[in-house]
Amino acid sequence: MKKNNPMKRKIEIWTSAKADIEMSHFVRDRDKGKCFFCGKEGSQNSHFWGRNTSATRYLEDNCDYVCGGCHMRHEANKQGIYREMKIKQLGQERYDELKKIYYQSKMSRREAVIACMELLAQYQIKEVR
Repeated sequence: MKKNNPMKRKIEIWTSAKADIEMSHFVRDRDKGKCFFCGKEGSQNSHFWGRNTSATRYLEDNCDYVCGGCHMRHEANKQGIYREMKIKQLGQERYDELKKIYYQSKMSRREAVIACMELLAQYQIKEVR
């Protein structure tokens, strides 16, 4: 008879859609619901480096809470004011690190979702303390 090891319980990996929702809630809470650009009430999670690259999709430094108007205005011009604001927010060194991750990382979506789950779990532990 095989015994179940409680330390080896199986954890259900979120879908990408579930990770997107949870990350969006995290970013909203982190940014206190305010738009990164104008400071008004936000409604969306913006990814500086596009969502198509798994390695940066769920990195908190890559995400900003924004209002719909600012999202539309700055989405197509990320090398303008959005870039300047990201560098001011993160510093040039971290901005360059994110850029490198975006262009060079080969992380799978599954790995990115697991990293997202771990990140959000760490913040939940900090909140409890």
